[in-house]
Amino acid sequence: MMNTGNDNALYIGEVRHARYRPRAHRFNYRVFSAFLNVDDIDQNRLGLKLLSIDKFNLFSIRRRDHGAKDGSALRPFIESLLSEAGLDAPEAIHILCYPRMFGFAFNPLTVYYCRDKGNVTAMVYEVRNTFGDDHIYIVPLAGANTDKPQLHLRDKLMHVSPFIGMQATYHFSAVPPNETLRLVIRETQDDEPLLVASFVGAHQPLTDANLFKAFIKHPLMTVKVLVAIHFEAAKLFLKGVPYVKRPKPPQSRHSI
Repeated sequence: MMNTGNDNALYIGEVRHARYRPRAHRFNYRVFSAFLNVDDIDQNRLGLKLLSIDKFNLFSIRRRDHGAKDGSALRPFIESLLSEAGLDAPEAIHILCYPRMFGFAFNPLTVYYCRDKGNVTAMVYEVRNTFGDDHIYIVPLAGANTDKPQLHLRDKLMHVSPFIGMQATYHFSAVPPNETLRLVIRETQDDEPLLVASFVGAHQPLTDANLFKAFIKHPLMTVKVLVAIHFEAAKLFLKGVPYVKRPKPPQSRHSI
């Protein structure tokens, strides 16, 4: 169960992918993510020397990378999405993302955890591809205050990998972050397993000391994320996995 106080954090862990067909393919990379209260971002009150909001630094969060992507505040944008889903404004919204390092980052997936009194009321998934498209999946939840995985699914609406077609379904499994953050996405086609992607990370308080340690241990992480995407795609191509031409992105940027 998530704490209800100022629980800004780093989660240090590992991203894993396992593809089952038409060719087996697996990889894992050490990464870390920032877990931040969007109110602290919007009001620029993180109080850190190494992590800035909308300014160049060793680490930074740029609001134009997320939400409305125009540099505006994150909370009003997320609240507007939740309102379309029939949900009231939550007590707290936390964003899980890769921070920029020396001004660079690519986030294939940004996740927003929305909660009231510790209960997760909604998850918002902001999915990006390397072609410049993005799509936001809004998922209302029952608000269970539990450490058990919250299971939910959505039909795939935006092209992501050039080696996976559009006829697919995402099965999300998310546990409210505490000492460990665990996020699993299973992708199926024709009700058969296709791909499993996961991030599991260990909690560290968000401090300048821990940011510096993360930088020393992962000095080129944000560059590595984008390089790894293309490197693994090249290996799939060499394995003979069929290439799927990019279709037009969906007309709406978000779905419920």
